[in-house]
Amino acid sequence: MNTMTDTVLTLDDAAKFLKVSPETVEGLLEGEELPGRQIGGEWRTTTRAVISFVDGVPLQVACCTSGACCTTVEGSALCCQPGETGCC
Repeated sequence: MNTMTDTVLTLDDAAKFLKVSPETVEGLLEGEELPGRQIGGEWRTTTRAVISFVDGVPLQVACCTSGACCTTVEGSALCCQPGETGCC
């Protein structure tokens, strides 16, 4: 994990980072526009996800244990094998 870009953010942390309200960030998370998940009922995301969202670049993440990777396209996970076009 790259500590510069993969820091875990709370809802409030992400809101401060984006300079918007926590309610705005919650709406982005609930609408699956900003990648994140609820852990113990609390939203978490990462700085990498927030930066990718702001840049308008799909977030690519490791997928399964097969070495495949995924990118989210219109709310759906698109997986491919390393080396394929559009893959990690």
